Amino acid sequence: MAIFSTKLALVAGEGLLPVEILRRLVERGEAPLVYGLREDCSELELPGVSVIQFKELNLVRIFASFALRRVKRLVLAGYVPKRTIYSDSMDEETSSILRGLDDRNDHSLLGAVIDRLERLGISVMRYDSIVPEMIAPEGRIGGPEPSAKDLRDVDYGRSVLGKLLPLSFGQSIVVSERSVVAVEAMEGTDKTILRAGSICPSGVVVKGLRADQDRRYDIPVVGLDTLKAMARSGLSCLALEAGNCLILGGESFSKAAQELGISVIGVEPCPSS
Repeated sequence: MAIFSTKLALVAGEGLLPVEILRRLVERGEAPLVYGLREDCSELELPGVSVIQFKELNLVRIFASFALRRVKRLVLAGYVPKRTIYSDSMDEETSSILRGLDDRNDHSLLGAVIDRLERLGISVMRYDSIVPEMIAPEGRIGGPEPSAKDLRDVDYGRSVLGKLLPLSFGQSIVVSERSVVAVEAMEGTDKTILRAGSICPSGVVVKGLRADQDRRYDIPVVGLDTLKAMARSGLSCLALEAGNCLILGGESFSKAAQELGISVIGVEPCPSS
């Protein structure tokens, strides 16, 4: 018999990650209350699932709803456009959180929101406790075996990314011939890949997680769109920190990697400086 609980809620930002997490939860028999912080919530409308849409971030209203519905466990997934923090129409709760920050990088912003949630008695769940099957394993994940050239670029990329990750402005780097082609910033991984392809039509992508990053939010994510962007840009290998990245699509992802001829591997975390 399915177990439905409004004590678990999913805050669903943009992108496919919240859709896939929700689908997996429903298949396991638990349908969370969904807060849609996205323009289109149609993909979240699954059987037994209640969806509350917020087209603008309003923490006062969202926190009040958590209290009213007695939410005790929470999953955060998807992205909320960072332009929100520059808006003149933000609510007082959000403004209060921003005023207390020394900087406004993703790590600080989300960490402050989680601190506020915990004071409300709400536990924010880790992805590896909710969807462990989506976490990148070590070794070959999909596609052909990587070439020796690609592995050399991956090693070089890991050494560089290990120095960049603590700066908190991006989680991916594109390398070709042991030279940095592109570094991710606010635009996200897929746009970084396409930008790299306009500069150099070959190379690898290395993606990782800041060593002290809270695994309850903002964990790196790749999916079919990542592979398609790599194929368009002529990139041949995707190296993910094992245990530190989420993979969307399951078997479809592995099949696409094989069809596109892109090696996908799980590697040890990047060495930090």
